[in-house]
Amino acid sequence: MPSETAQRRVQCYHCRRRFEVGVRAVTVSCPGCHKRLVIEDLVIRNAQAYTKLQTCGRVVVQRRGHVMASLVEAHAGIEVLGVLEANAITGGGVRIGPKATWKGDLAARTLRVEAGARIVGGRFAVPEDPLGLAVEEPHAGARGRGEGDASEG
Repeated sequence: MPSETAQRRVQCYHCRRRFEVGVRAVTVSCPGCHKRLVIEDLVIRNAQAYTKLQTCGRVVVQRRGHVMASLVEAHAGIEVLGVLEANAITGGGVRIGPKATWKGDLAARTLRVEAGARIVGGRFAVPEDPLGLAVEEPHAGARGRGEGDASEG
């Protein structure tokens, strides 16, 4: 079990600033742009419509789940067992399970499409760094406190 002081690194999906949060955090305000961020994994169990569905965690669309959105951004990955109709970007991997349906564009580090999945159009890209996480940081040798404090994005 993680200690009370255990930290993990996240990146703001509004301003792209990177910073540390507690591993048990669910939401937090970005220290750069002060906007609210969802840190937790989002599990979609039924039909849901969004303008943007964004999290620093994962998005999981279960078998009976159906996501309709203009954008899905999940920094830790996306798993679709139901239906996803959106343009999506993730810094993690994507799994499109058997009997799942995907409609829209995708940029992800890795992609696994299982037998029986249905892809209904869209462009798929597998760039090395879909979220810009490899941007050189100021004070690259300084780890821990204050890392990235001087950066704007």
